[in-house]
Amino acid sequence: MARPTKKGLDYFPLDVNFLSDIKVRRIVRACGSESVHILIALLAYIYRDDGYHVRWNDDIAFLVADEVGTKEGSVVEVTNKALQVNFFDKDMFDNYNILTSKGIQDRYVLATKERKELVKQYAKLEKSMK
Repeated sequence: MARPTKKGLDYFPLDVNFLSDIKVRRIVRACGSESVHILIALLAYIYRDDGYHVRWNDDIAFLVADEVGTKEGSVVEVTNKALQVNFFDKDMFDNYNILTSKGIQDRYVLATKERKELVKQYAKLEKSMK
């Protein structure tokens, strides 16, 4: 019996200019310095479970808040600002209630290029998921 195909990643790349990114800077300016920790925790959930997206719900807000040591309201505030500045793709959020982006998907494809099978359910760009 074959082992099930792993969707998520064990680790994910974090660009060295993450803190300099204009989207991150806007989020930090609006939501405070703890937003960096919240964003990284959200990215970890995205890459760990399904690999390139996470379904947004109260549980994710709670889990991230618990992990970071903040209030759920702070996680919701950071997520809303991240959607506003296009850190996460607003169309994908509005249509499917998931957090993802083209950059997240591109990094996922790069990290999994050696895998034989990819899960493409919420692929933003079919071209990037081939």
